[in-house]
Amino acid sequence: MLRGMTTRQFMEWRAYADLEPFDETRADLRSADVVRTLVNLFGRKKGAPAIPLKDCLLVFGDAGQVKARTPQDARAQVMRTMSILMAIHNTPRKPAAKPARKKDS
Repeated sequence: MLRGMTTRQFMEWRAYADLEPFDETRADLRSADVVRTLVNLFGRKKGAPAIPLKDCLLVFGDAGQVKARTPQDARAQVMRTMSILMAIHNTPRKPAAKPARKKDS
């Protein structure tokens, strides 16, 4: 799909993703919301406060070092990735080496 996609089309998809996120962070939030709902319905004692969403999110690495990404950070990461992909796909390919011909004896 990426080979047939123009830079403009890619940037349009990125803009759409900013409006309607569908990346893994969004999927983690949806999953955490389901967990929170189930825990609040069936896993807490009567009268106890509701479990907040942040307590149901998966945390990778050291929890003390987790930093929320700003939209600007996310956009900068996308642009770095895009630059790498463009460099990869715009690099001229070397022609395959021709096999050596055997001399007729």
